[in-house]
Amino acid sequence: MIEYGLLGAKLGHSYSKPIHNLLADYSYELYAVTPEELKELMISREFRGLNVTIPYKKDVLPYLDEISDEVREVGSANTLVMGKDGKLRGYNTDLPGFLSMADRAGIVLTGKKVVILGSGGTSLTAQAAARRRNAREMIVVSRSGEVNYERLYRDHTDAEVIINTTPVGMYPGNGESPIDLAAFPACCGVLDVIYNPFHTALLQQAEERGIPSENGLWMLVAQAKYAAEYFTETSIPDEKIAEVYGRMRAEMSNLILTGMPGSGKSTVGKAIAEEMGRTFVDMDEIIVRLAGKSIPEIFSEDGEEAFRKLETEAARECGREKSLIIATGGGAVTREETMRALQQNGEILFLERPLESLPTNGRPLSQGGLDALRAMYEKRLPLYRKYAARCIDNSGSFEKTVAAAMEGFYEAANH
Repeated sequence: MIEYGLLGAKLGHSYSKPIHNLLADYSYELYAVTPEELKELMISREFRGLNVTIPYKKDVLPYLDEISDEVREVGSANTLVMGKDGKLRGYNTDLPGFLSMADRAGIVLTGKKVVILGSGGTSLTAQAAARRRNAREMIVVSRSGEVNYERLYRDHTDAEVIINTTPVGMYPGNGESPIDLAAFPACCGVLDVIYNPFHTALLQQAEERGIPSENGLWMLVAQAKYAAEYFTETSIPDEKIAEVYGRMRAEMSNLILTGMPGSGKSTVGKAIAEEMGRTFVDMDEIIVRLAGKSIPEIFSEDGEEAFRKLETEAARECGREKSLIIATGGGAVTREETMRALQQNGEILFLERPLESLPTNGRPLSQGGLDALRAMYEKRLPLYRKYAARCIDNSGSFEKTVAAAMEGFYEAANH
């Protein structure tokens, strides 16, 4: 007899179990099943409550005794509950979860021209949300549909809200975007249901343009909260969504340290990693591995541009992972591609330290005395501040710096 859990075909990267563990006090497990196993379970009804994910949200419908209005609207069920009366009821919590995500971002669908990228199951949820909120116009885009991407760029560049329900940009395809936001000057809101990475290339475009946006992690937590209410037949405060979201975001995010050469990034980073029980990554060590030579040798033999390209490659390698503590090189901020790669799954902290305290031995770009170092600092300072979620003073005690960095990280992750 199953108490509660998630049914799907492939569940290796699901976050449902830790989310439900934070939401309520019940046993919740993941159940990867074949279509035949799904049929047997639906017939036996040997469970109390189940969430359903790809590809079975429609397959469970014939087995249900009653369905909610949301199931009718979307055409699929993601939450099943065995009632005490022996009836199997189906609900769809993806729809209210999606609407909660839009509300968190402050994105209004009412009266707007909404473009939905993709025509799969999640697209149906987005379409139902647009209808519920009385969108002025709704355009569904797919590669082989009535409106393909060529027609999108030709006829619908006046889109005001853009919703991505495709897997484009999702791990391991980090860095890809389904569209170029520059072609949509009227866009005032972007929603991307992907949550791995947190900042897809599409969302990064929105953030750079100051367009309100949100990834799918909030929707994932919100729909789980609504499902838990059906499971337990109790009301869970909406504030719980933010609490669980913050916990999940902090646990999954990378903590990234930037700052001038010698500002203490590696030393502070290693201490934080030990304190948090995480893996520490020094990007310079990745660069040495990629190049097969030391950093001074890269600069002397190949030049700074070659080093920066390797640095971007290193950022892509570690930036797509999760829960790491990453120390960057002092000049990482000078290359936008590098910082974009780091930002996709992390919170960036700028370690500030007085120039006269910065060591220069073995640092190719820190030679030339205090005047040269000051000129470098003044050039890079706007970039450090541009990319940093928080600035951390490293002029006091080491313990105070480590504590401040951890506190800043958690604040940024919960923002």
